[in-house]
Amino acid sequence: MKLRLLFLGACLSVMARTAQAVPITFALGSSLLTANPATTVTFTGTLTEIGGSTTFLNGDSFSSVLPVNDTPFFLNWPLSLAPFQTFTAAMFTVTVPAGTAPGFYSGTFSVLGGTTATASTVLASQPFTVSVTPSAVPEPSLGLLLLLGSGAFRAARRRLVRA
Repeated sequence: MKLRLLFLGACLSVMARTAQAVPITFALGSSLLTANPATTVTFTGTLTEIGGSTTFLNGDSFSSVLPVNDTPFFLNWPLSLAPFQTFTAAMFTVTVPAGTAPGFYSGTFSVLGGTTATASTVLASQPFTVSVTPSAVPEPSLGLLLLLGSGAFRAARRRLVRA
């Protein structure tokens, strides 16, 4: 019986340690951005350390159908957040390839880190969406209207020159 209680106590102790999370908040400036095919949009984010201890920002992970570039996170963000520090900067970009069909494309961006410089716990995650809109294509009638207008302008100018 004592062995069982000792084992149960050890398990609870390990679970309590692994369940400790580094308290930070993560918000995107806007979780929905609009883009045309063959363009790139930049998502900005804000991280705030709310637990009162230094939090190391050691990496990120993401999932998305569209190509995501996390270089802004590695170039712009500090290696750690001091207690109660807030930091805002560009976090990642999403590229909409040419030929992408109009619609909504969602993904998730997560910040990894913890209480040490080697920790890789998911600290916080945010969903994001890119609304792809079709590129503006001029109507064929617009080209015809411009052609007729320039022809009329030339004809009127010739009459004035002859007169």
